Amino acid sequence: MPFFLPPLVSLAVSVLPNLAKRVADNVLPGVETKLTNTVKEVLGTDDIAVAEEKLQDPKVAAELRVRLAEIEVEADKVEADREAAKRQAELNRFKSELADTQNARSTLVQLAESGSDLKWAPAAVSLVVVVGFFGTLFYLIYLLRHPAAGGTNNDAVIQIVNIAVGALTAGFATVVSFWLGSSQGSRDKDRLNIRSQQAASAVATEQSRQTAQLIGQIASAPPRQITAAAPPQAGKGTKDARQFRRCVDLVLGFEGGFSDHPADPGGATNMGITMATLTAWRKKMAEPGVAVSVTVDDVRNLDRDEAIDIYRANYWNALNCDNLPAGVDLVVFDFGVNAGPVRSAKMLQKVVHVDQDGQVGKITTGAADSIDPAHIINAFDSERMDFYRSLSTFETFGKGWTRRTQEIGSAALEMANG
Repeated sequence: MPFFLPPLVSLAVSVLPNLAKRVADNVLPGVETKLTNTVKEVLGTDDIAVAEEKLQDPKVAAELRVRLAEIEVEADKVEADREAAKRQAELNRFKSELADTQNARSTLVQLAESGSDLKWAPAAVSLVVVVGFFGTLFYLIYLLRHPAAGGTNNDAVIQIVNIAVGALTAGFATVVSFWLGSSQGSRDKDRLNIRSQQAASAVATEQSRQTAQLIGQIASAPPRQITAAAPPQAGKGTKDARQFRRCVDLVLGFEGGFSDHPADPGGATNMGITMATLTAWRKKMAEPGVAVSVTVDDVRNLDRDEAIDIYRANYWNALNCDNLPAGVDLVVFDFGVNAGPVRSAKMLQKVVHVDQDGQVGKITTGAADSIDPAHIINAFDSERMDFYRSLSTFETFGKGWTRRTQEIGSAALEMANG
């Protein structure tokens, strides 16, 4: 049967995709109603078209994402509590079984000390069970080895004996446990089971705690200092004219001139532009039907203006840096040039706690706009160094990458504070 979601619930899932699991498993009673009411409350409407339009406001989107994440935390807690209760019930059952055995032994001791004839009852019952178990087992073996002995109903007899053996096996195990105690292996297994139950419960609780902590980071991260917009001033350029130029000058300072290092997987590079990037760019800019071929000499002779055009189109615009806070745009842009725009976009999304789809859209820029830029820059630099250290070429290029990350980070913080 097709599964349909109410429009506002679908909108909530599009903002926080992890909620799809909670809607499907329904671990939180009335989760769809909670999501619908939350969307209505934050967006102030139940009209899906109007809601989608209001969601284009980055601040509204960020607020909705936090509120929805709170619902996810609530669902995680309910699930963790259920798992903990289930494991506690199993643990109580284990304790109860052990207590029953201990009580039976204590009763036997008391009967023996009082001289009561009932002290022989456990022994008699145990004898019946043991004799019945082995007698039935031997009879079953006899029938299997001598099929003719059972007559025409041999199969039926074997089935009945089989059932009896199953019941007697359980009784035999109880007798052994009563008189001899559980084997060391069984005791170890019981202890392991108990530890596993406790560990699993602890993991579920920790996951819930971490999710709650994540929401706290989003909600309580220092907000950007927003000042009233000043009236336009003559001669004052826009961000994409001035900030881009400041950032690209810094990036070009690290990319340097022509190089063709044998350990560099990008091959021949000039001002950070590889032969593959230059080829793709010139094909894009060429007239239809005109063949484009790029050589190492073309890379060597690349001029600065063309390199800047490539940087703007392939990295700055691709990462939507015009809509990122000052300073944040620099670290995202620089890492995009160095390691690829998709990787840089996902790293930013990880830092601002949104879905990592590799596309810097309104949700990502809204989240970045709601968090202190210095917090984002420092977290981004930490993630960036973790990425570099994971590469096999870190031994060769690590020193330069580290210096670049530190200096770009310092420049970004100055931009954010300026």
